[in-house]
This record gives sequence, structure tokens and C-alpha cells, in this order.
Amino acid sequence: MLAFGTWWRTPANAEWTTGPRWLISLSGESELALLSWGSEDGSQSTIAFSPGGSAWYGHRHTADGDVLEVRGQFSGAQVIPSATWYEFDTEAETDEGRHPAGRLRVLVDDGGQAALRWVNWQDRSGTTWSIMLRSASPSGNADVTDLVSSVWASAEYRDADEVALNLVDDSPSKWLAFDDRASVEFELSQPVPVTSYALVSANDFSERDPAEWTLRGSPDGYLWHTLDTRADQSFDHRHQAKQYPIAEPGPYDRYRLDIAGTSGSEGEVQLQSLRLRSVGSGGFVGYRQRAGEPPTAYRGTRVAPAPAGTPGTPLPDGLPVRPALPAGTPYLPGGSVPLVRTDFSDDGAWAATCQRATAVRHSNGLTVHSGVEPVDDIRFEGLTAAQLVQRIPAGAKWSLLLAADRLTMTSPERAVLVIGLDDDTHGETFRATPMAAREAEVNVSLLANMDWESSADNADDDGIVRAISVYDPVPFDDE
Repeated sequence: MLAFGTWWRTPANAEWTTGPRWLISLSGESELALLSWGSEDGSQSTIAFSPGGSAWYGHRHTADGDVLEVRGQFSGAQVIPSATWYEFDTEAETDEGRHPAGRLRVLVDDGGQAALRWVNWQDRSGTTWSIMLRSASPSGNADVTDLVSSVWASAEYRDADEVALNLVDDSPSKWLAFDDRASVEFELSQPVPVTSYALVSANDFSERDPAEWTLRGSPDGYLWHTLDTRADQSFDHRHQAKQYPIAEPGPYDRYRLDIAGTSGSEGEVQLQSLRLRSVGSGGFVGYRQRAGEPPTAYRGTRVAPAPAGTPGTPLPDGLPVRPALPAGTPYLPGGSVPLVRTDFSDDGAWAATCQRATAVRHSNGLTVHSGVEPVDDIRFEGLTAAQLVQRIPAGAKWSLLLAADRLTMTSPERAVLVIGLDDDTHGETFRATPMAAREAEVNVSLLANMDWESSADNADDDGIVRAISVYDPVPFDDE
């Protein structure tokens, strides 16, 4: 790579000010004549090289909108491991079709922290290249938040639907946790080297804003790489987006935000959204034009960056750990309270459990319909309560969900596992007959005439909660 000392000045000044070192390298081209580029922060530069490439002169539009004159002087060839390279396998398209066009390596470092967005250059022969970097997102947009396939939080306010899933939707809804130290983990559908991220402040109470945090990335959910650490941060107004660059991106499919402090709240933290951005992860589109010839389509596929030079490490002691989920585990369907089958050893026992959970009953002259929906999906096999609560869809108003596990299948009464979902019972469990579980759902969620503890405390000596009301007819002798 070629290193240049730089100087800049405003149009109103005659004196030059020393600027940062610039690094430039474009493989495959002959001697550079012209070079232009733009970055994610909106800055743009154009420079022209002297014969031999020992000096250049040009202009720059900064991210703040300032217009500068810039000049540079070659200071030597250097090898800097931390420099951000973009490497692509390329192809050109002609009348005969597409054909390989070699490996392209691009490095343009102007001292800023923002990722490269586009590059144009021309060599001394008059051949011109122009490339626009695209992300791995289907649209090519640098925002790759739409690749998030699941979200987990150490805490969230489910009663008000202020849950972690809100962080990745496009609404003004927010995530709220009743803890000033909280963690949120995002799993993507594919590994993506995120080059920057943005946090958006929520609608109220600035003292709940995060002020100190660490962003981590992982290829497996166990070993983590620290990507960015911030302290003493603040937001000037509500719904403000603040973007932060990542100096050393890596091909991770899990990202995690660990919040260690807020702007003043003791016990509450909130955010409207978190956006992940990745420039160049999906390659580029562009053109190549030789002097005197028409332009041809020129495309590149990103060569996966090498893994981080330092090995990842387990999360520090004291941070909450997300229970592992099998790949491809879906979210539960919305609607009625789900009865999730997690054991597939006995189809007859599952059918009996579903019948008891959904049968129409009568009590005191009233017809009692079930508010339970059986979920029979092999992808939920073997999941624990801690794992199931991670698959609650956004907008679900359930106070509990039910699981038919191994004990359900072997229990004469088909006793199901009742799992709490409210903020103060999240992940707690007790075991109940299907009819008692239905009563708990009605009493806790709809009538609110009995709380979780009262329902759980009704367990008999064998640890199973049984129905309180008398139903007519009673279709099952053991209930």
C-alpha cells in the first residue's frame, strides 16, 4: 500500500494545515491518474496524481459540509495489518456474456472512521473503473438489520409490548428493560462483517438512555470479539440516531450489545432501535471502460475477510448468557396461547393432550371454550422453558405459554408445563393438568382475579396443579 503525507486548507486561507496519513492501493491497475471516492459519513474526495504518482492535488467535501483543498506527498510503501481492505472476485460482461476479470483489492483510507461507499479511478492509459459497494442485504442497502433472524434480551417489558424485537423493526416503538445493566443479542441469517452501527434514543425519559456499552460479535455464540466500547455517551434529543464505526469488522452472524450504564436512571434502560450497517459485504456493481471503447458491466463478489487475528473469548463473568437455540428454530405463531409440543416420542399421548387442552367444557351453565392452540413442529423438539420464551413473537399478549414435554407424554393426566411470560414471572414454571392450565390462562391473563403465585401454589402434594372448577360433562376420568 502507498502512504501519503497530507495537507489541507480552506478556500479562504493561504496556509496549509497538516492532515492525517492517507493509504491508497488498487490492485490490477497501472499507474493511477485520477481517484475519487465517497464514504458512509457523506464525505467525498477527488485527487489527481502527478506522473510517477509521487504527489497529488485535489479537493474534499467533509462529512460536516466543509469544502477543502487537499494535497499529498508520497511517503513510502507500507504494510499496516489494521488497514481495512476490500477484496473481490470480479467479472466483466461483454456481448459474449460474463467472464472472470481477476481479483481486485481496494484500500482507500483518508484518516476518517467511516466505511468506504464508492470508488472511481483512472489509469494513465485512460481506462476508467467505477464501483459502488453493496451489502449482503437483498436490496444491497448498507443497512443489514433486515438480516436479523432472532433477538434475545436479558430483560424486556412485555406487559407494555416494549420488547427487544422492537429494536429491529421500522416503527417508533421501543425496548425497555427494568435494569440499568442489560444485554441484547441479535442473530443474523448469515455471517456479515458489520462496519458500523447506530443507536436511536427512545421517546421519553433521557435518563434511561444508554451511556456506557460494549458491542461484541461472534461466529458461534460462545466465543466473542469486542468490536466497540463506549463510555460517557449522551443523546441530544428524543428519536436521535447516533452512528458508531467498527474499526475491525469480522464475518459474524451474532452481535451483542451489553449496556453497563445509563444517563442517570437506576434500574431502567431503553432504546428505540439498533441498526447494523455493512458496506461491501455483498460485493459491488459498476463499470469498466477502456479508452476509446464503450463501457462494460463490472461486478465483484466479496472475498470473505479473514477471521479476527485474536481469538474470541467467552463472555466476562456476570454478563447474562443467552440459552442456546438450535439453528432454524422459528418464532411461535401469534394468536391463541400456544401449547408447544417439545417431545415427539408418543403421537397418541400428544393427541390426548391436545384433546384435553382444547375440548369444550361446561361449568355452572356456561360454555367454556379453549384459548389454547396446539403447535406441532419438530423444530421445537427438546426445547426448554428458557429457550421457548425466546421465541415469543412481537405483539403477543400472553401471560403464559404451555409446553408438552417428556413428562407430559408419560403422565397419566397429561400434565403440561406452564411457563410464565410476564415481567415478574418470565421463565418461571409449574406443572398443571391441561384443564388447570386453561384456568390459569383465563384467571391470570383475562380476568386478572388470580396471580401467577396463587395459581402455582395450588399444586397438590405431587406437584401438579389441578382444575378448581367442576365441569360437566367430565370427558376424562382422571380429571
